[in-house]
Amino acid sequence: MVRNTRREFLGDVGRGMLLAGLGTTLAGDLGLAYVRGDEAASTLSFGEMEPLVALMQDTLPAKLTAILVDKLKSGTSLRTLVAAGALANARTFGGQDYIGFHTFMALAPAYRMAQELPTALQPLPVLKVLYRNANRIQEFGGRKSEVLHPVTADPIPSGVVAGEYLREVAR
Repeated sequence: MVRNTRREFLGDVGRGMLLAGLGTTLAGDLGLAYVRGDEAASTLSFGEMEPLVALMQDTLPAKLTAILVDKLKSGTSLRTLVAAGALANARTFGGQDYIGFHTFMALAPAYRMAQELPTALQPLPVLKVLYRNANRIQEFGGRKSEVLHPVTADPIPSGVVAGEYLREVAR
């Protein structure tokens, strides 16, 4: 399919590279495929992690830390908070915000640093980064400004080799 604008062409290239990098099986499992501009944007859901991810996107940073401390006290692991923060960041920014990208990149080192601290202090580096993440999400516009949305997979036509088909779609 020939695209009329540079933006459409580059969008197709980017989606194709993502799909090619993921592989056909994983792309299908994740529900990713060729996307058309006429598809309505809907909300990407993260299953059982969704309430925590949405909390991190919807809550003002000044209130979030206390809520996350309560979650930790009630049994939510630090690792789960980091995962939810990463998902909230990815859905909000999709790698398209410089500060958001750096906040995302700080999550893993904060978690690693936490492992080096005494148990009582372990949440501190993670909570700091989650605060910055929530702050940037709010500055960016919160959930109403999300970049990542689900796409509907086109079925692979019968009689074609899936890898070759994906390569052609990517091109």
